[in-house]
Amino acid sequence: MSPQRDWPLVLALGTAQTLAWGSTYYLPALLAKPMAAGLGLPETTIWAAFTLALLASAALGPFAGRAIDRLGGRPVLMGTSVLFAAGLAALSQAQGTISLMLAWLVLGVAMGSGLYEAAFAA
Repeated sequence: MSPQRDWPLVLALGTAQTLAWGSTYYLPALLAKPMAAGLGLPETTIWAAFTLALLASAALGPFAGRAIDRLGGRPVLMGTSVLFAAGLAALSQAQGTISLMLAWLVLGVAMGSGLYEAAFAA
């Protein structure tokens, strides 16, 4: 691709990455207290759920890398966009500890392959 034709891809990847990071990794920094209050849970439970997402992301990193090597960055990003949407939808419907943990687990799977790694490969 020529530099003049690269800007739409760069713009799309930049936008997607900003949304992905903002709606996952940085989300608890802004919403942990309101989420805890809304769910009637201690704030530490919100952070524990986020920690679960980080652990899932780390555990799935090698598998994500192999998928990116095998399929390329774009297909992996498209698939993880669906996982991000599903995880955020589940998070919006969480009613307690278990549903909160499951939602963050889905987000952790998406984070493991849909943040920088696949974008750099795309």
